[in-house]
Amino acid sequence: MKPSRSERVRATPPKLFTYVLVGFIALLGLTCLYYGSSFAPGSRKSDEFDGSSPARAGFASNRDGESRVEVPRSIPICDSKHSDLIPCLDRDLYHQLKLRLNLSLMEHYEHHCPPPERRFNCRVPPPAGYKIPLKWPVSRDEVWKANIPHTHLAQEKSDQNWMVVNGDKINFPGGGTHFHYGADKYIVSLAQMLKFPGDKLNNGGSIRNVLDIGCGVASFGAYLLSHDIIAMSLAPNDVHQNQIQFALERGIPSTLGVLGTKRLPYPSRSFELAHCSRCRIDWLQRDGILLLELDRLLRPGGYFVYSSPEAYAHDPENRKIGTAMHDLFRRMCWRVVAKRDQSVIWGKPISNSCYLKRGSGVQPPLCPSGDDPDATWNVSMKACITPYSVRMHKERWSGLVPWPRRLTAPPPRLEEIGVTPEQFREDTETWRHRVMEYWKLLKPMVQKNSIRNVMDMSSNLGGFAAALNDKDVWVMNVIPVQSQPRMKIIYDRGLIGATHDWCEAFDTYPRTFDLIHAWNTFTETEARGCSIEDLLIEMDRILRPEGFVIIRDTSENISYIKKYLTLLKWDKWMTETTPKGDSLSAAKDERVLIARKKLWSVAAISEL
Repeated sequence: MKPSRSERVRATPPKLFTYVLVGFIALLGLTCLYYGSSFAPGSRKSDEFDGSSPARAGFASNRDGESRVEVPRSIPICDSKHSDLIPCLDRDLYHQLKLRLNLSLMEHYEHHCPPPERRFNCRVPPPAGYKIPLKWPVSRDEVWKANIPHTHLAQEKSDQNWMVVNGDKINFPGGGTHFHYGADKYIVSLAQMLKFPGDKLNNGGSIRNVLDIGCGVASFGAYLLSHDIIAMSLAPNDVHQNQIQFALERGIPSTLGVLGTKRLPYPSRSFELAHCSRCRIDWLQRDGILLLELDRLLRPGGYFVYSSPEAYAHDPENRKIGTAMHDLFRRMCWRVVAKRDQSVIWGKPISNSCYLKRGSGVQPPLCPSGDDPDATWNVSMKACITPYSVRMHKERWSGLVPWPRRLTAPPPRLEEIGVTPEQFREDTETWRHRVMEYWKLLKPMVQKNSIRNVMDMSSNLGGFAAALNDKDVWVMNVIPVQSQPRMKIIYDRGLIGATHDWCEAFDTYPRTFDLIHAWNTFTETEARGCSIEDLLIEMDRILRPEGFVIIRDTSENISYIKKYLTLLKWDKWMTETTPKGDSLSAAKDERVLIARKKLWSVAAISEL
């Protein structure tokens, strides 16, 4: 039976009051949640954060014109056990999140970032006793033990001359698993095998970019530098946990990475030579998919140097693997160029001719025409051969001039990204002037050889790195994901780098770089709905104490970033200027901020 109209009217006020009360409580709860999460870092004292579990994401993204959050009073310090934290390669987090990763495919060594609520929004402390790193070139051969207090590799590889503990330092004799007597002698032997003039592996500048897979502490890459060759030394954060950390502390170009299930973050045709010295990789797995990834990365006529038992051992098991590899290489149209002692060098074809002559159904197949060989960010490897472009097939080479001329010569692949040679030259000249201005500002504070490892967070065409070529530094050129087609130009210039999404942490150890350059990186990151504050904390993680940041961005962003300098301990020295306008200036209110990070310790802060 329905209530009468008068009964319905009398029932209305209590219901209305209930609705209003529930709505008010919900609104109050949301307000508290918003402000509680936004100001979480500022509401905690540094000594209250023990790092036993990840801090909740402390900063709100700045989307759709929302006003920025208030700058916190402090940023917490991570627990000292996280002094080597690599957020997206944190296997403890993988276990906590119960990620189902295929260990046999090395997925647990790949890039897996924490969700926002599990991010470490805290400053990573240096280990106890940390010292300012030794300067290059001394650092090539020795580092402070306190900076990387992990010496298990010295015992494990004691018979291979990787590294030796010597008092408060760790020395690097230059040895490796297959070059016990030094990488320098090994490099000469490879040049002799290839019959290059003067036993020079750079072959008159035609070999410039090398990929060293399973590089150990990167002594091979270290000794290539004197040959005008730059190697991307690559190894996972595996059982030899700190090998790449040692390499970077030494000042050698290197990065964390693994041949697992995803393409490496480098475009096609990036390297003239790939190297594997006992890198312990099963090259035959999954229809040879890992070798096919190398095939994608090598330029026409590129070389693969393989120094491993499968290449020379005569026991039944290694002979079986060696024979199967030889068959796979033959079907890929590769050939043996040279073989001596414990090494074999394979050569890649210079055109598509051999592929076109293969019989129907021969495996591995050619990749379909719709596949983009330069798409690398979070792209799965493919078990197929990447054919050359029409131009490369016709010309039967990469079209690149020898190093060092290729640094400033417009590369042929410019047309693929819609850039003219004139625009390329203008970009190169503009960055030359910009870097000259930067150095004038830095000169009063920079001691000789105090800057070695440099990162350019938004590299565009590599002009910033090219302008630093006369200085004894190396540059990790990073191309944000939204601009990833431009990465090929970085490599065509004889430089190195990687594609990356700055909404996530970069896969490197803390205290990696002496100088970080960020041109419009904050504007671009914020436009994608990601947090400026998170990016600042990530930059702090990878910046060495006494290191510098050069931030070129809008005056609004610079003003906001300056509020964080003291919280991040980037206030040892600071200068700000309005740069000269040029062809690359996107904003009329562009500003340049240069700041220097202090050397701090948990103990010193605790005493305050």
